[in-house]
Amino acid sequence: MNVRFRIWWVLFFAICLLAFFNGQAFAEQELDALDDYLQTFIEEHRIPGASIALTNEEGIYYTKTWGITGEREEEVTTETPFTIGSISKSLTGLAVMKLVDDGEIDLNDPITLHLPWFTMQDDQAARQITIKQALTHTSGISTYDGLALSDQEETTVNPIKARVKRLANVQLTALPGDKHQYSNANYLILGALIEEVTNQPFAEYMAESVFAPLVMHTAAADFNNAAKNGYLSGYQSWFGIPVKSQRMYDHGGAPYGYMSASTIDMVEYITFLQQTDHKLIGGEFIELYNYPHVQTGEERFYGLGIRVSNPDTPEEMIWHSGSTPNSRSELFFLPDTGWGGVILTNKNHFLEEASLINLRNGIIRILNGEQPEPVNPPFQIIPVLISALNLIFLCVLTYSLVKLKKGEIKNILTWRIAGILQLLIAIALFPMLTELVGVPWHTVKAFAPDLAFLISMFFIFLLLNSSIHIFYSIKKPLRNL
Repeated sequence: MNVRFRIWWVLFFAICLLAFFNGQAFAEQELDALDDYLQTFIEEHRIPGASIALTNEEGIYYTKTWGITGEREEEVTTETPFTIGSISKSLTGLAVMKLVDDGEIDLNDPITLHLPWFTMQDDQAARQITIKQALTHTSGISTYDGLALSDQEETTVNPIKARVKRLANVQLTALPGDKHQYSNANYLILGALIEEVTNQPFAEYMAESVFAPLVMHTAAADFNNAAKNGYLSGYQSWFGIPVKSQRMYDHGGAPYGYMSASTIDMVEYITFLQQTDHKLIGGEFIELYNYPHVQTGEERFYGLGIRVSNPDTPEEMIWHSGSTPNSRSELFFLPDTGWGGVILTNKNHFLEEASLINLRNGIIRILNGEQPEPVNPPFQIIPVLISALNLIFLCVLTYSLVKLKKGEIKNILTWRIAGILQLLIAIALFPMLTELVGVPWHTVKAFAPDLAFLISMFFIFLLLNSSIHIFYSIKKPLRNL
């Protein structure tokens, strides 16, 4: 009996040992696949500096850093702070939920109950906007009007309050509660509300009441503390090539997009998302925070500062993306499997933003034991088309000058009409462009500087060509008298 027992015990031990080593081998294969995939992506997309961390229920599963920062070109580490873009909204939303949990405010309170000076062009409608509507982007303030207040590189005192006061001349584009319109203005309002309710600067409240309880030691919500923690600006993409950014930190932008944090900080935030109860806020408020309150697309929802995809399914994902003119970030947590991750990079361009979402999805596929989509080098057709248009107009300009020099202009009326048409196009160019893409011109310059340069060159060619046509068509008849 003892012999048989020992045989079974040895077999059991051998099976366990085999399973362990198979598991180890699979984990090593998975990590090798991650390394290869991430390295290829970083190289193909010419990202100067990046930091990535992946977590599971046991803690940190994988971390890796690449490259250098902007400015002093310091080596990127897991403690290097990056601006996290709109992931800042998730942390601002968390700050609001703490005030709710503390009994200082209620989600259904009108904004004006705590900000009596807040107004908009339609003051009566503005007084109906609630805290929850601002959190879920259903206040009625448009995306465009939010962008008009964003990325201002402001260094004034009380910049958040000053920015919100500029909404006094803005018209709502929907009734409060009727429509989801993602708008940075909503989180500027919430930032001002936090300052008013707590009687503290926004950055100070975030540091003491949100970052400290979450153990986010290098996170900051203002430039001075960000710089003290090691923040250095990143790179803007010019035709895919990283160029050190000259854009300054926006002091008024922390509530919607200019907080800074390292991957280690963001791992602590992901750990919070895994909890059903936390010392920062209670369980019912965590559930409310992550709840899919407003539908924004097919199987996509917005919570109270966080995005939720495929809720109540095995594919559920709690996430948010973020971008500034010189950084791009992704954060995700998969409740069903316990996987979470953060991707921080220090290069950005509007046309390259989707690539980091593809990277996130590729990482998730690898974690699930699947093959990711191949990494494709970014190809931007829009700059190519605008460059071709500029080349055409440069040729037209050269042709016009040659015709003038040779005195070969026969039809003065046609020449004049062509000049007037080009002048009208030049005058209408920027208003038409901002209306077409739905963003202010300063946003185009910040997030697509190469496109802004090409469009400005096109504008100059139009002006020069129209001036030559109009001036000559007016002067020629006078010379013939």
